[in-house]
Amino acid sequence: MTLTTNTPAPATAGARLTAKLRLTVPAMLAEMTRMWDGPAPAETYLAWLRVMHGTIRATVPLMLAAAEACLARTGDPVADEFAAYLARHIREEYGHDRWVEEDYAAAGGDPVDLAGLLVGGSVAALVGAQYYWIRHVHPIALLGHIAVLEGYPPQPATAGHLAGLTGLPPAAFRSLERHAVLDQKHRADVYRLLDALPLTARHEALIGVSALHTAGTVREIAAGVRERHASSTGRERR
Repeated sequence: MTLTTNTPAPATAGARLTAKLRLTVPAMLAEMTRMWDGPAPAETYLAWLRVMHGTIRATVPLMLAAAEACLARTGDPVADEFAAYLARHIREEYGHDRWVEEDYAAAGGDPVDLAGLLVGGSVAALVGAQYYWIRHVHPIALLGHIAVLEGYPPQPATAGHLAGLTGLPPAAFRSLERHAVLDQKHRADVYRLLDALPLTARHEALIGVSALHTAGTVREIAAGVRERHASSTGRERR
């Protein structure tokens, strides 16, 4: 008698992506939690805001590039539907870099410094990989990136917890508070779209590769911030 232990594949594209992300997201979230274990959590938060600004200021340009690539693909129903989603989502994401600048100022930083910040290779890899896939493979890759960045919103209590941990004023955590609410809807929008698109196996594979890359790179970025502040309060950048 032969017993089979094969588990059927999840029935929807959204469920299949979630299953893939279980391979990397727990490590990403764990590293983001460990980031606050150092001796100078306020400095760690300022460093994290610098990294987040480098990432978030690229969000709208990245989506515009994907939308342009979608519109160039005539007769591609996946690109057509993704372009419609991006048109809506770009409006919702516009100005979020300003939120980070306001938080940075409230935390004691000078937001003018953020405009000229030379970000490190991890942030460039996080964003730059998406440009490659958009231009050379298919713009739907960006959906995997979005699924990670907006699919695991902060808990509502996180802002208050970090305010207590760092000693910084509540005004320094407004972006975090807003995303705790907004990203609940954005996550639902992403997974609704995943399950509605006429995706092929190749599309799903690309979305998965993009999502896994994003989760892994965010983990690396968080680890870099933690390591640089484990024994120092210097504002070194990753």
